[in-house]
Amino acid sequence: MPGRNNPHALTSFADPDQLPSNQEVFRMSDVVARIFNWIDAIAEKSGKIFCYLVFIIMLITALDVVARYVFNHPLLWGWVLNRQLFGVFILFAGVYALHTGGHISIEIFYDRFSNRTKTIARWIGLGAFLAFVGVLLWQTTWMGLNSLQMKERAAGAFRIPLYPFKLLIPLVVLLFLLVGISAFRRDKN
Repeated sequence: MPGRNNPHALTSFADPDQLPSNQEVFRMSDVVARIFNWIDAIAEKSGKIFCYLVFIIMLITALDVVARYVFNHPLLWGWVLNRQLFGVFILFAGVYALHTGGHISIEIFYDRFSNRTKTIARWIGLGAFLAFVGVLLWQTTWMGLNSLQMKERAAGAFRIPLYPFKLLIPLVVLLFLLVGISAFRRDKN
């Protein structure tokens, strides 16, 4: 073989000497499986924890309604805080829905596909998902860092800092990306 004795020659993985051993492949797949199990556990626990934000949002809304209509003195902080809490809730709800398979799918077409067409559709879907979430991660990271640099605050009487919420968005988008890859890896059909 031309490249065997030449250390500067390009080697290919078609060369049996260059292929990883079965034990190395098994260890690597075991590590990858553990990482994705850890990601799935984070998605599961965060979804179950952050679902309780709905009750906090309801409590703040009820307090605001009572303060506005009974005491004629609305809460200055109610609407602003509720918007931020709802944003956090939606972010983690999206991750949890992706993890549990709760997003809609058009099965009326997909179920009629052959296995080969299903595989192609899944890969196209993964490519679209990676492109969308990649751009979302890039833009939200830029937005969060810009907000941090400006020490951005809400407008109005209750000037809550917004940058912690905006810095949370790219972190959750990254989790969304990892959960999406995990779901693709897990769901073969």
